[in-house]
This record gives sequence, C-alpha cells and structure tokens, in this order.
Amino acid sequence: GGRLTNSRLSGAALDPIAALSSADLARAEAQADRNETIFLPSASLLTDAIPDITLYARFQRGFRPGGLAVDDQRVRRYQNDRVSTFELGFRKGAPGRDPFALSANVAYTDWRDIQADVTDRIGLPTTANIGDGRIYTIEGRIVLRPLPALTLDGSFIYNDSKLSRPAQFLRALSFDGESLSLPNVANLGGRLAADYRIALAGDTDLHVNGAARYVGKSRLGVGPILGQTQGDYIDTSLTASLRRGPLQYSLSLTNLLDSDGNRFSLGTPFDLRSDYYTPLRPRTVRLGIDFAF
Repeated sequence: GGRLTNSRLSGAALDPIAALSSADLARAEAQADRNETIFLPSASLLTDAIPDITLYARFQRGFRPGGLAVDDQRVRRYQNDRVSTFELGFRKGAPGRDPFALSANVAYTDWRDIQADVTDRIGLPTTANIGDGRIYTIEGRIVLRPLPALTLDGSFIYNDSKLSRPAQFLRALSFDGESLSLPNVANLGGRLAADYRIALAGDTDLHVNGAARYVGKSRLGVGPILGQTQGDYIDTSLTASLRRGPLQYSLSLTNLLDSDGNRFSLGTPFDLRSDYYTPLRPRTVRLGIDFAF
C-alpha cells in the first residue's frame, strides 16, 4: 500500500529590521511559501509456514514536511526529512495467553535530510537539515507464565545510530573520521516486569504489578551547544489494586529507588549554554478509589 500526502505552508516576516538589505528581504520573501507532494510506500509479508512460529518482513516510509525557520534574522527553508525502515522478525506464542512467548526483530533505518534543532550564528535556536543518517536496531522480548496468575515480562532494544553524511556546516564536528550519533536516539533500553492477578473470595480480585525500565544514553542534539547527554537512568514502579464489585482501591508507587536521572537536556531555548536537565519525578505514593457504574 501507500499514502499520498500534499503539504502546504506559508509564512512572512513581520516588521523586518532595517539592517536587512533589499536582497535579504527578497530572498526571505521568496522562501516563505512551500508546496510539496510525496508518496510513502509500505509493504509487509507474514507467514506461519513453520508450526507455532510467525515470520514477518516489513518496509515502510514516513516523512515530516519541510518548513520555515528564522535563522540569523532571515527566514530560511528546511527540507522534509524522509525515513525508510526495513524490518525482519519472528514471534512465537501470544503474551499473556501461552506459558512461553518469544519475539525478536532486527531493523535498518535510512534517514535522509534529518530535521534537528541547531543554533544560529547569534546563539538562538532554529531548525535545519543536518544531513543523512542510519540506525541499526535489535529488539527482543520474552514473556513467561509459570503460574496462571503470574506473568513475567522482559524486553530490550539496542540502537546503533550514526550521522553518516553530516551537512557541510557540521562536518567540522566529526572527530577522526567518526560520524556523530543521531540526536535523541538512545543506545540501549530494557524493561523487566511482573504481573500477578488472582481472584479472592466472592467478587474480590487482587492485582499487583511491578516494573523496572532502563533508558540508555542519548544526546539532545549535535554540536558543542546542543550536544549534552541525557538518559542513562532506571525508573521503577509498583502498583497494587483490590477490586470488589464496583469499587477498586489502589496503591501505587513510582520511582521506588528515588533515582536521579536526566530525561531531557533542555531547559529553555533562550539559554542554551547552561547545563540543564529534566529530572525524574521523585518517589511518589498515590492512594486511589475508583467506582464503576
């Protein structure tokens, strides 16, 4: 299949400053409108020829439309970025239904004309195409049901990302021929969870769920100003609920270890030279009552 998309965008400078020359104004006005049409194909193949195992292959393309950005007191265009993903994988069993379920996949992502946040020559944030990149991905998940009431769930993801063909203004940031990693793509992630459900006397049900999630390192952007690291933390949670008829009583705890971590390395776009971070929510306890009718 596929999808056909037409995107239109227009913009204009309001009260342009006198410092801009007539040529700059003409160039800004000429670049203030854009109209683009793009076709995004997709294809998938699935087979259960092997007993109890499903094999699949998938290809899909997506894009973000181009736009306008203010860069050093000028209105500039940036192109759409296009991402194509090829994926191969398999599944065995159904999570939560079968005693054993396993799934895994590998993927290759080709990302062209990547849109990203950068800083202009006077230090203000803007959007630009930073070049072409690629991502190799490996994912896996295993779900066990040792008891009818108990489910154990574990999963991981590994990403190897590179800005393989940086734009001209970024090539000086490559070190010894090594390409830069892509912004906001964590190198590693994983999750462990346990879920317990049991029916008690009468119409009373008990449900307990606990989970721990690891978010690996990534970078906010590219370059010395937006290149701060983020991630590399573990987030935990525990929830218990007791349902009796239409009433449910619940107790939930988040960030059990009261861990400190940087979720996002941007505080304000007007002070990019400071080392900001968005912390994890501190250890939190919540009591709740729900009523269904």
